[in-house]
Amino acid sequence: MKPQRHRALRMGACCLCAAFAGTAVAAAAPDYPVKPIRVIVPFPPGGGTDFVMRAIAPQLSEQLGQQVLIDNRAGAQGVVGTQIGARAVNDGYTLTIVDAATVISPALISPPPFDVMKDFAPIAILVEQPYLVTLHPSVPAKTMSEFVKLVQANPGKYNYGSGSAISHVSQALFYSLAKLDMTHVPYRGTGPLMAASLGNEVQTTFTGPGAALPQVKAGKLRLLAVSSIKRFSQAPDVPTLDEVGFKGTDIRGWFGMLAPVGTPRAVVAKLNRTINGILSGSGPAAQVLRERGYDLNPTSPEAFGKFLGAEVARWSKAVKEFGVKATE
Repeated sequence: MKPQRHRALRMGACCLCAAFAGTAVAAAAPDYPVKPIRVIVPFPPGGGTDFVMRAIAPQLSEQLGQQVLIDNRAGAQGVVGTQIGARAVNDGYTLTIVDAATVISPALISPPPFDVMKDFAPIAILVEQPYLVTLHPSVPAKTMSEFVKLVQANPGKYNYGSGSAISHVSQALFYSLAKLDMTHVPYRGTGPLMAASLGNEVQTTFTGPGAALPQVKAGKLRLLAVSSIKRFSQAPDVPTLDEVGFKGTDIRGWFGMLAPVGTPRAVVAKLNRTINGILSGSGPAAQVLRERGYDLNPTSPEAFGKFLGAEVARWSKAVKEFGVKATE
């Protein structure tokens, strides 16, 4: 009897310690942060994800009173860095900025490397964006219609590139529907993809405005169309894919902030309020993001969670329907 009693006492003490530990985390949350915060960007520098985070980081650091350190962890079109973020300690000091590739990658890999709905706590959507359909100037086509006819007349001659799973899947689906025979060339992020596009390794791609717009304005890439149902504010004369004959095409990207599942609610709430305040204001971050053509759409963690669920269902279905395979 005595050993059982001692065992019960020990178990009770452990439970009591665990309870106090939980209370300590909850109590510390209002004082968060008390040390630098690491934000994992699962792509190389130079891409849209990296650009968005670097635009927001200085104001986020200023308002939180701690350094916000950007940690680029590229690999497998976003999977490597996102896995690191999913496995991080859930204390609010390691966050991950993700894009639509986060919900596509698990559908392309078996077994899935992570479950975005179970392994993460949503914080906020940062921005939304159309994709710019760009073309190298050496290709003899001035419009999307001309390019479609050119590719149809030269099957297999032209390459299209992708720097993320969303870019890959979006283009694979679109070119399949458009009956265009092109070769897909994958890259480890939008930065390397842009270098390949400028060097004419790939002739066309779907790319976010953060990376593509400066090259379009400099005349280094030609803008044929935008993937969203509405025209792009920074290039209002450029038609949408819907307008040039691909009815109903509405492909939009997004970037959002996640924390590991189990991160204290008070921490998530504080990060959400701070980020939404930056995006809703007129400070340098909001200004530069709008100038690049991003749509700023502050949301609650709950709304972001519902959005993630819908995106997982949408893109998982598309991957299976069109038989898109993972590539590195």
